[in-house]
Amino acid sequence: MRRKSRLEKLSRKSENIIIKRIFYLSLFSLIIIVFLFTVGISLIGKLTDFTTFLLKKDENSQTQTYSVPNPPRLDPILHATNSAKLKISGFSDEGTNIIIYLNDQVAGHTDTVDGKFIIDSLNLKNGDNFISAMAVRGQDNQSEETQKQTIVLDTQEPDLSINSPEEDQSFSKNNRIKVSGQTEKDAQVFVNNFLANVDSEGNFEIYVPVMEGENTIEIKAVDKAGNIKSESRKIHFSN
Repeated sequence: MRRKSRLEKLSRKSENIIIKRIFYLSLFSLIIIVFLFTVGISLIGKLTDFTTFLLKKDENSQTQTYSVPNPPRLDPILHATNSAKLKISGFSDEGTNIIIYLNDQVAGHTDTVDGKFIIDSLNLKNGDNFISAMAVRGQDNQSEETQKQTIVLDTQEPDLSINSPEEDQSFSKNNRIKVSGQTEKDAQVFVNNFLANVDSEGNFEIYVPVMEGENTIEIKAVDKAGNIKSESRKIHFSN
């Protein structure tokens, strides 16, 4: 009997200990659940935002470090001009700043918008001008410089001399009159709006039709820069 009573006491004591453990464990679990629903979710959200921020920062840092822009592409420019102001345009990577060089000196810069850039006016000097460009992203990332393009500023009118006809010269029978002379070898010559052929030495010759009576023959030379030199001759024609 005594042994049985002792066993019962030990059993009750063990049950009490287990019940207490279950109670404390349940209470602790309840506290953890309440903490997670009140504070933990907010902390998890903040931790997620912080992790995302670090990833984006690292991504941006890598982009700024390794994304070297391609060289810009300049639109074609004239080989010669008679205007000291030149407009430069072209294409480049989005988000780049374009630096324009004129005769190896920085002449202007502008941002790329929708992949395009424009600089309204560069001040050219007389003679040859060499133009190139470079794209820059950030402080350290810059493209290679483009190949230099050459443009000549020429403001002088071309040479023009007339061999025939002479002023007030008279013609008869054939109403096609020969007009000849000399100009610059790269110039174009128009006689009464007809384009004459100019050879490699600048000589030109063309036959133009005339009418009965007095005729005015207009001769105009236009060089590659667009400069114009004009001459005129009055002639008389009769059948």
